[in-house]
Amino acid sequence: MRRRIILKPTEIYKDYKKNNADILRKQHFGDAVSELKSMGVITAECLKFSEDIEKIYLCEEKMDTIYEWLEEVYGVVPQSSIVKKIKKIMETYVCAGEAAQKYRDSILAQTEDPRKIFDPERIDANMKMLCFLENNTEELYLREASILVYGDSKWFENHNCDEVCAWLRNFAGMSGEEYERNDAVLAHYHIIPAEQEIFIKGDWKIAWEQYVLETDRFPGGIAIASKDVRSIRRITVNASSLLTVENKTSYQRLKNHNMAMMYLGGFASRPQIEFLKKVIRDNPDVMYQHFGDIDIGGFLIHRHLCKKTSAAFGLYCMGVRQLSDERFQGCLKALTENDLARLKGLKEDAAYREVLEYMEKYGVKLEQEIVSYYIGRDAEIDPYDCHIYGGCGESS
Repeated sequence: MRRRIILKPTEIYKDYKKNNADILRKQHFGDAVSELKSMGVITAECLKFSEDIEKIYLCEEKMDTIYEWLEEVYGVVPQSSIVKKIKKIMETYVCAGEAAQKYRDSILAQTEDPRKIFDPERIDANMKMLCFLENNTEELYLREASILVYGDSKWFENHNCDEVCAWLRNFAGMSGEEYERNDAVLAHYHIIPAEQEIFIKGDWKIAWEQYVLETDRFPGGIAIASKDVRSIRRITVNASSLLTVENKTSYQRLKNHNMAMMYLGGFASRPQIEFLKKVIRDNPDVMYQHFGDIDIGGFLIHRHLCKKTSAAFGLYCMGVRQLSDERFQGCLKALTENDLARLKGLKEDAAYREVLEYMEKYGVKLEQEIVSYYIGRDAEIDPYDCHIYGGCGESS
C-alpha cells in the first residue's frame, strides 16, 4: 500500500493558522496552491466553513511533470536525474586505474544516500584527471597536464587540483606532514608545477664538470634550476653552519657572512632534498640548522627535513625564548582546535616537547617573520636559542 505525500500549510508558514498571521503571506501561499492545482500536480482540502487550506496532497503520478517544471522554472534538477547522469558518466571509466576506480566506487556508493548533493560535471572532471595521472609516464608541467586533459592550462589549478590531490593523498595513505603540498602528491605521477629553483646565499662554491660558481659575490643570493642539481660534482660550504629558512621574507631579511642559507618555502621538495643530501655528503663538519614558524606546521617541516636528509638539523630561534620575548607578544596568535589536535602527537617527540608544552599552556604560536625582522636589523645572525635536534623525527 502506497502512502500519500501530504503537506500542511504550517510546515511552510508556521503562523498560518494564527489570528495574527500575515495576510499577504497567506494570500501568496493560496495563490501558489491554486497555480499548482491548475497544473494538476496537487490537490488540496480546506477547513470547514473556511477558505484556509488544511492539507495539500501531491499527485505522485504527475512527478515527471513536477520535475520538468522545477527544472525549467527554477533550474532544480531532480536527484534521480543527477544520479542517472553520474552512473552514465562512470560507465565510460570502467577501465580506469586503481585510484580512479576507488573514486568511482566511492561516488556510486554515495549516490545511494538521498541527502547527498552532487555535481556531475565536477565528478567527471575529477575522473578525467585521475585517469590521466595514473596512466601518465611523461614528465609534465602542471599546466601542460591541465591543457592536455581540459584544453585549458589553468583549469586544474583553478577548479579541482586540491580535491584530486586530497583524494590521491588519502588513497595512497600518505602522511600529512610529508605531503602537505599538492606538488609532492603530483610528483608521484610525474607532474611538476614548474621548473623548481634552489635559492641559496652566503659563501658557497658549486662545482660542475667544467664550471665553478662562487656565490659570495652575490649578497642577495642566487637560484639554481633543479635540473642542474643532478650534474653538480661538488658543493663546498665556506661557513661553519648552514641555515634552511621556511619563509622567503625571513630568508631575504637575514644577512650573515658567517652562515650559508637556503630557502625552503615550506616542506622541502624533492629537488631541495636532493641538493641538501649533496651538501651534507660534501660538508660533514658543517652545523645544520632550520629556522621556521613556531607552530605545528613549522615543526612538521623540520621533522620532514630531518627524516628525508637523514641529518640532525638544529632548531634555530624556534623555542620558548622567542614565544616569551616581550618584543613579540603583540604578534602571538592563538592556537586553533586543529593545532591542539595535531600538537598531541608531535609532543611525543622529545625534540619539540618543551616548546609545545609552552604553546599548549598559553595557547600561542608565532610566525618567524617578526623574529627575523629583529635579527636582521643588526645585519648579523645571533645564534641564541639554537639547539641540535636529536633523532631525525623519532621519539626520544
